[in-house]
Amino acid sequence: PITSWLFFQGAHLLCLIEWRALIPPATDDSEETISNNSNNDNAAKKPPKENILQAFLTGIITEETANSSPLSKYMFYLFCFFSLLITILPTPFLPLGLMSYGIAVRLLPHLPSFQSSDPTNTTFFTAMQHYQFGILYLSIGFHFILQVSKIGGPIHIGNLLFVVWMSDTGALVLGRLMKKRKNHAAEEGNATNHNQNGIFLSFLKSISPGKTLPGLLGATITGPISALIYPISLSSSTVYVSEEQCDQEATFLATILHLRRHFYHPLSQKMILGLILSLAGIVGDLAESSVKRLSKKKDSGGLLPGHGGVVDRFDSLFVAGVVYYYFVFA
Repeated sequence: PITSWLFFQGAHLLCLIEWRALIPPATDDSEETISNNSNNDNAAKKPPKENILQAFLTGIITEETANSSPLSKYMFYLFCFFSLLITILPTPFLPLGLMSYGIAVRLLPHLPSFQSSDPTNTTFFTAMQHYQFGILYLSIGFHFILQVSKIGGPIHIGNLLFVVWMSDTGALVLGRLMKKRKNHAAEEGNATNHNQNGIFLSFLKSISPGKTLPGLLGATITGPISALIYPISLSSSTVYVSEEQCDQEATFLATILHLRRHFYHPLSQKMILGLILSLAGIVGDLAESSVKRLSKKKDSGGLLPGHGGVVDRFDSLFVAGVVYYYFVFA
């Protein structure tokens, strides 16, 4: 439907604008100093609730001034063009679109207009890497979200949004409950040694200090439950795999299809889909948290008061949309 397409493309454009503001800074000051300055700046620049749109547009102008070199501007314009192009390309042509962008952004500084710029500049390579990841993360993500909306209609895109966002909510609720319990235990002198967190938890904390194992558990529990209660039937035409389809595929994929065929059941398929979507949402959220960590920013933007930016709202959907498309429609 055109309404859904316009909504997601509008969100896509806002994400592209916010993505430019998330380019990691060129300087490498101490993390604590930058964090404090960032918090002070955010507090000073926090827009009044009645003037959010004006503050957002002011932020765009500020970023345009801060990234005023011609090479930086055209790199951003190239990123936007190819990102929008990738969302409307047929899925089989995605590799061609990605390769075209990679070649274009690599040859951009060699054009006569930009030959005065230093192509070995660290800032240039940082921006190039940032935009290349954005093409893979934002553009591919929105491509498959739009494909789910186009092929499955409102019922399937609603299923995707419901499961992923309920999974996020489950992670938030259980994570905060366990954090309060842990703080209460610490007040009574029963706090555990943080040096015994383990490799995986240390990995999470290095990406986002707010991530916890109970939060991940809450997401993986809420996801399958949400998938079960959502009023949709994954028909056999989209989930069930015939013997002929299994035999036509390569060895590894044929094994997966055989398992999928023999263990097919509507409820089990919905639970598996919910679990996979919740895990995919966690991966997407961690990827965006890593980007914010490198850029020394707490939120991707300030357009949605209390919810961060538009990228913050869609981060879990970028990977989950790809998973949903291949699980249900491919």
